[in-house]
Amino acid sequence: MMKIMMRLTNRFLPSCEEVSHLTSQEMDESLPWRQRLRLRLHLRMCVWCRRNAEQLQLMKDMARGQAVSQDKQIKLSSDARKRISRSIEKKKDQS
Repeated sequence: MMKIMMRLTNRFLPSCEEVSHLTSQEMDESLPWRQRLRLRLHLRMCVWCRRNAEQLQLMKDMARGQAVSQDKQIKLSSDARKRISRSIEKKKDQS
């Protein structure tokens, strides 16, 4: 039974290498629905490809200057802001 499942999986789902290409391609253009479905199914099953897709999206966002979205902004305490400001001023004075 397990062999049958593996054959079906290998036949219908893309390989990790193909998923890497599809993930990159999907960020540039719309994929046909069958390729999107195959990609999504593989990403649900493969943690490594899912992580790769997340990292690729992060790099794309960083390249566009959108790495930290509005809802994910890092909030600093006022003490942390003061320490950072003092450190920056100190470095400026040393230069």
